[in-house]
Amino acid sequence: MSATLKWRLILIAAVVVVALFQAWPRPGKPILNMHLGLDLRGGSHLLLEVVTDDAVKAETDLTATRTGERLRDAGFPDARAASTSTTEFEVSGIPADRLQEALSVIQEELARWKPHIEGDVIKASMPPREEEAAREQAVLQALTTITNRIDQFGVAEPVIQRVGGGEGNRILLQLPGVEDPARVKRSIQTQARLELRLAYYKDGDGPFRGESPEDVLAQLGGTLPPGVEILPAVKREDPSAPPVIDSYWAVEKTAVITGNDLQSAFRQTTRWGENAVGFRLKVAAADRFARFTRKNIDRIMPIILDGKILSAPVIRSEISVNGQISGAFTYEEAEDLARNLRAGALPARVRTIEERTVGPSLGRDSIIAGARAIVLGFLLVVGFMLVYYKRAGLNAVIALVLNLLLVAALMSALDATLTLPGIAGFILTVGMAVDANVLIFERIREELRSGKTIKGALDGGFSKALSAIIDANVTTLIAAVFLFNYGTGPVKGFAATLSIGIVASMFTAIFVSRTLFDWSLSRQTTPRLSI
Repeated sequence: MSATLKWRLILIAAVVVVALFQAWPRPGKPILNMHLGLDLRGGSHLLLEVVTDDAVKAETDLTATRTGERLRDAGFPDARAASTSTTEFEVSGIPADRLQEALSVIQEELARWKPHIEGDVIKASMPPREEEAAREQAVLQALTTITNRIDQFGVAEPVIQRVGGGEGNRILLQLPGVEDPARVKRSIQTQARLELRLAYYKDGDGPFRGESPEDVLAQLGGTLPPGVEILPAVKREDPSAPPVIDSYWAVEKTAVITGNDLQSAFRQTTRWGENAVGFRLKVAAADRFARFTRKNIDRIMPIILDGKILSAPVIRSEISVNGQISGAFTYEEAEDLARNLRAGALPARVRTIEERTVGPSLGRDSIIAGARAIVLGFLLVVGFMLVYYKRAGLNAVIALVLNLLLVAALMSALDATLTLPGIAGFILTVGMAVDANVLIFERIREELRSGKTIKGALDGGFSKALSAIIDANVTTLIAAVFLFNYGTGPVKGFAATLSIGIVASMFTAIFVSRTLFDWSLSRQTTPRLSI
């Protein structure tokens, strides 16, 4: 036996050992050390709809608030701007003799909104193009935010995709193996829109707090001042009970800090042992927050989440980088809120259109059926190769077994997810792998018929079949790459398995098979080839 052949055999043995180690089942990965997909393991299937009207309304509200502030800065102290519909807002509180002047101020910044005077108010409407852009951006941002939240839950190989093409506002989620689907669903649908604002103060009086919105409005003289709104404050005595509205506060509409200003968020424990969420601000936001708190010492700064006041701490000193949100959270609620703040706020509400759970029993049935198909296909191929190619067929069978082992090991090393289409890819790999052996064996037969020696027939058979094997596998690999790039979850699983199978089959059919032939001949005194 030559030294080269020994090294080839050592290499093959090493590959087998490493592949066995990689594909050996482990806790949480009972089949070939791979995660199981939704169709095999069970999990949650959710079809969500982004309420894009919320995003359009939020853009209209923001524009109205900025317009009111701009007018008050321009010398219209009683100017109020409020949205009247999803895409329209109106400005009131302008003296009749100055309406045209106020209109000019608005037109400087909102010419596309076509502001115009109607009676004693100024009205403006969002342009259709900006409305479409707001809706599109809401869906894209929701898709990104949901993806970030799911990734932080550690769900293996989730399917998260937009449904309905470029104009669709629905998002499909497939979450395999989720242990607590209700918690994941709750986390996905929470907007997590964080705001730190100042409670409203008027001429040294304040804050204004009451048991109902009407009570607060009465304290303000019956009229809500410009740039102010009334929000509910929630509290919870028992962490196991849902929060209830405790009171209402008058707060300024402009937020000094939002969720976009956070550098990080994390669950922490207060000095009283309660669960809370700590956060750290970005540098620019920290400077702005320091100036704000320095200016408003001894005033109340409500912490608002999704339009509800969680807590209303008093600013005792300058605050710059770190902060804390308390609210009698449970451990999971604090973790989920911190996770959602890190992932970012949803731009709009998300509704569940369809929800179903795939049970693990159905997955087990699919696994059993797939395993039967692989075994049956393998046995049929083995039977054909042994009958038609005699002892050389045993060479192909060994290469085929190693090919399947390599495919499983490579998929496990790449942390791929095994799905039902992936099992179909395994089955197809059996046929693809033996196809190369068939080409080689037929070439060897032709070389033997032409009168060549056994070694010459092996050399000629492998070299002449090589180009055909490469052509067939490369064309199939190109198709698999396109399937992976442009397909969805199940199609990607099939394409990944097929691609790995193609690469493994070229190694086993060309390198392993030839090495086995050479090893068999090296053990014979009189070379013979049964093929």
